[in-house]
Amino acid sequence: MTRRMYIQHRYVEFIPKDLDEGVLYISKRFKTTSHLCCCGCGTKVVTPLNPAKWQLLEHGSTVSLSPSIGLGAFPCRSHYWIRGSNVEWYPNMTDAQTNRAAKADRYASQVYTGEQSPIRSSRKSSTGAMGVCRRIIGWIQSLFDGS
Repeated sequence: MTRRMYIQHRYVEFIPKDLDEGVLYISKRFKTTSHLCCCGCGTKVVTPLNPAKWQLLEHGSTVSLSPSIGLGAFPCRSHYWIRGSNVEWYPNMTDAQTNRAAKADRYASQVYTGEQSPIRSSRKSSTGAMGVCRRIIGWIQSLFDGS
């Protein structure tokens, strides 16, 4: 398996059943992206686009996904960022990181859907639903940046 260092993107209405290696498929209609794991293992990676999951940033001829792609639950355990269509590799995810990410993901989804109230922070920050979602995403990112 060869790690990919760059990924191209393709806008589609529907994500195809069979994905090409090295292509990030983006469906704006269904607010999702999908690609094959950049390590070359062939795992299909689906990233829902919403404030509690991933955000797609478009930079003209390149794209970025935030937060990182962490596949700690899969055998490859890959962990990388897609920034400006470049693949930036991080160390493979540990069990502890995978568990923290899964817990943070569940929490962010519950806050986003209104199933749970967000944890109140004593520091001054953005207000409203988007501010809450941005704080959650920042917290999730810090889990990986501090690893």
